[in-house]
Parts: sequence; structure tokens; C-alpha cells
Amino acid sequence: MRALYTAATGMRAFQTKIDNIANNLSNANTTGYKKVRESFEDLVYQKVGFQGGEEGASTPNPMQVGSGVRLQGLVRDMSMGAVSVTNNSTDMVIDGPGFFVVETPSGEERFTRDGHLRVDGEGNLVTQGGDRLAPGITVPSGYSLVVGSDGNVTATAPDASETVTLGTIELAMFANPGGLEAAGSNLFRATEASGEAQRTTPGEDGAGGIVQGALEGSNVDVAEELVGMITAQRSYELSSKVIQAADEMMQTTVNLRR
Repeated sequence: MRALYTAATGMRAFQTKIDNIANNLSNANTTGYKKVRESFEDLVYQKVGFQGGEEGASTPNPMQVGSGVRLQGLVRDMSMGAVSVTNNSTDMVIDGPGFFVVETPSGEERFTRDGHLRVDGEGNLVTQGGDRLAPGITVPSGYSLVVGSDGNVTATAPDASETVTLGTIELAMFANPGGLEAAGSNLFRATEASGEAQRTTPGEDGAGGIVQGALEGSNVDVAEELVGMITAQRSYELSSKVIQAADEMMQTTVNLRR
């Protein structure tokens, strides 16, 4: 029966929704995490009869029965998360659009909203995973770091006798940031869907400014995710009951000959 296969597509769809909600909730406290939303579409329809005339005649309400649902895509929500003040000089928030540019040990370019940075043993400003901020910023030992909203980075000597300019933090902008591919470790990689990265100075070309001493949290709304989980769970149960009902109808049909 058609209902068996149609209901099965519903169960698969809601299973995917539950899996995605689980990932969002798991990252509710991940710095700079962007939640993901599911996008579904209905499957092909089949004509089961014709109204008011011969087959092939035009009808105002053609009789069609759908064959279920399938996952169309997973859409990442790039809206900004809540900002928390840390007063740590190496913590930074992008107040608006844009991504920090980092370079992996293998030389690949990656992008992130996670501004939880640190200074490594060589004085380089790096992510918690050790990926170097690009362009490179090297902080002299013992100097205090100051980052302006325009990305200009300076450092002051311990006795305040000297202030040196270390460089400027650049941000990456994309025509379609939702098309970025998650690479793990709070990093994204550019794709054909996102377009190539366009580097710019913070505060220019639509990019946000830099806020030092703060971090951007996840944009996951836990209450919203829990409501979605309950809805998906109930819908999954209903789809399973459709399969049970279709099975009972088939059993009744089989027993007609007895």
C-alpha cells in the first residue's frame, strides 16, 4: 500500500529533524556556534482519478495523492548570538557580519566567528585549536594587547614606556554566508555556494566592528529547540501509527478469503 511508503518517508524526515535538534542542543554553549534548520519538500504526486469528464480533460481540481516528504537541505542561521563580557584581552567579538580568517597548520584558509583567541609560545595570536590568525599578529612577550573596533592591534610595554603597532585584523565577507561548509572546531570553509571570501577592514564594506574583551555565544534558543523536539517526536509517532493502520488494513484484506 502507498501509505506504508509515504509514512516511512515521514519517519525518516522527523528522524533527521531530531538528529539536527540534538546537534543544536549539544552546541548550545559552543562559542560562535550557528544553529542549523531543516528544510523539507514534498515528493512527486500521482493522479488517482479524474473529475467531471473523460481522462485527459481539464479539471478544476485534479485528484492527486502525494508520496511523502524528503530533506531538501540544512540551512545555517548566521544571526548573531548573545555577547558575554570576559575582560580577557585576547577575546574578541565581531559586532555584525563577517568572519575571522585563520590559517591551519597545513596552510589551508578557514573562517570562524569564534573569537576565543590566545597567544602561543611564539607570540602568535591563534585560536584555541592552534590555528594562526591571518594576517599574522605577533605579540611581544609581556606586552598588553589593545584591539580597536577597526581591527587595529597595538601592544603596550609593561612599564607603558612604549606602544607598538602589530597589524590589523581582517574580516572575511561572503555573498552567501549560509553556504559555508562546517569543518569542525568552530571553523568553516568556503564553497561555491558561499562564494569566495572578500577580505575587508572591520567596520567597512558592511562588516562588523571588533569588540575586545568579550565573546559571542551560540545563537541556539534552547526553548525553541525543545518545542521543535516535542513536535518532531509526536509527528514521528503519528507516522508510525499510519504504518500500523496500513498494516492492519492489509491484514484485513488478506483475511477476506478466509
